[in-house]
Amino acid sequence: MAQTAVRNTTATAADTRCRIILISSPKGGSGKSVLSRHLLVSAAQVGIHVIGLDFDRQQTLAKWAARRSRTREAFPDFADIVVEAVSLQDWRGAFRRTQGFQLAVLDTPPSVEDHLPAINALSEMADLVLVPAVCTQDDVESAAPWVKALADKGFRCSVVLNRANRRTTSYARMRGLLVKAGSVCPTELPQLEDIHVPSTKGLTLLDYSKSRGIEPFEEIWAYVRREISL
Repeated sequence: MAQTAVRNTTATAADTRCRIILISSPKGGSGKSVLSRHLLVSAAQVGIHVIGLDFDRQQTLAKWAARRSRTREAFPDFADIVVEAVSLQDWRGAFRRTQGFQLAVLDTPPSVEDHLPAINALSEMADLVLVPAVCTQDDVESAAPWVKALADKGFRCSVVLNRANRRTTSYARMRGLLVKAGSVCPTELPQLEDIHVPSTKGLTLLDYSKSRGIEPFEEIWAYVRREISL
């Protein structure tokens, strides 16, 4: 497969404020880290100076970035991604690390109710909160109240449907429940069997120009970029 070269930036130079994307979901396994790393690569590939902050104690995103650094030692053409492992207990200190960057992607742990003050503070600072949710009854019952709570507080948020299958009878019903709770991204992530394969090397589907399944991630990035005016 051919590597995707880093492209020139189209971000405007006039606005130097760091945009903040917070990835948050009360349900584990919803795809927060998958979404985070694809957004990071999307931004880096167009020359945006981006940083990832990994607030999850499992450090899934930070470990992925460490694998990417090792891969780049042999293949430096892959976009360089900075990810720092940080703590919700010191979210103020973590937030200061975004200075000097154009975009920050914040990956958070599940069980948001255990970290509600910190998550609320980060949500207030975020330009956009993305809530990944798998199209199952269990996930929707968890995600829908969280989306509604964010919207009721005036935070800008949007659901990203993950592992979605439009051919199933439950898809429209699950999506409808989330639409009633808040905004839903117009593009969903389908079930992709090979989505985790590149991550063993710290890569993503977007790092290969002919990867099967890159289109949804490209569309989500286009949507997010418009939403945060970057």
